[in-house]
Amino acid sequence: MCRNQSSSAGVLGTSVAVGLAVLAKNPLKDKFDREHVYSKAPEAARKRDIDLQIIGDDYARSAEISLSSETYLKELIRLGSRGKQTVDSGASKIQFFIIRGGAEGFLGADMAKADASNVVVGGASTGGRKPMEFRFDNNDLLAVFGPRGSLIGAALLQRPIFITGIWSEKTANAVYDKWHGKDVSIYRNTSFDVAYLGLVIDDGMKRRAWVDLHKQEATNGCIFIVDPNTPEYDPSDSVKFEALQKFEPKLIQDVLASINKRPEQIKGSVRLGVARVVDLA
Repeated sequence: MCRNQSSSAGVLGTSVAVGLAVLAKNPLKDKFDREHVYSKAPEAARKRDIDLQIIGDDYARSAEISLSSETYLKELIRLGSRGKQTVDSGASKIQFFIIRGGAEGFLGADMAKADASNVVVGGASTGGRKPMEFRFDNNDLLAVFGPRGSLIGAALLQRPIFITGIWSEKTANAVYDKWHGKDVSIYRNTSFDVAYLGLVIDDGMKRRAWVDLHKQEATNGCIFIVDPNTPEYDPSDSVKFEALQKFEPKLIQDVLASINKRPEQIKGSVRLGVARVVDLA
């Protein structure tokens, strides 16, 4: 009798444990975690909390966390700034929001166990020199809205914070920290081997360091606008090199389209709007 009672209790306990394990496993959460990667950067935990707040902790709504969603990006700006900043529906110019830490949740799977704000890579600087080391802050996001608050576009950024013998983290941050509230223009730069259309901020730092935002190619300190369709930077391949010369990121094209211009129409400098910085740290 005692043996039978003991056996029944053991079976019951095992059944309860298995049942709890099944209940604890949420396939929608698993899908969310696969599709929205957050790194080990300081801003990552808060960015994930904000994303979950936006979708009401409902993993079934994870598709709403999207760079193409105007509603999502506006909420990210509002919540990320703790209500201090919002997208204006009556601005006079284009509104550029740099969200520091905003790329968390949109990173590649390889960043899950890394710090996306401090990524070490190799590469070429402007002019083809090959420094020993590049370090990039890859967890920032640029979201652009029209004067009436409609979304123009958004893209992830790759910001160099160190290049051996060329660029220091101190200078990189000194420039970046001056961008909030400053005017943004676009111009064509033909001074290097790859010509580009660059977004330039009137930060008062140009004598110390000139930093543009432009397509992914080579850099001495300028910030890359990430576009998956960017041709490879390979000066030894004339076909790839010519393709890169002609290419401009979709975000640049969309910004120009919003003022009824095409890339080839930009000759001098054209004032576009104002930069705002939201820091999730």
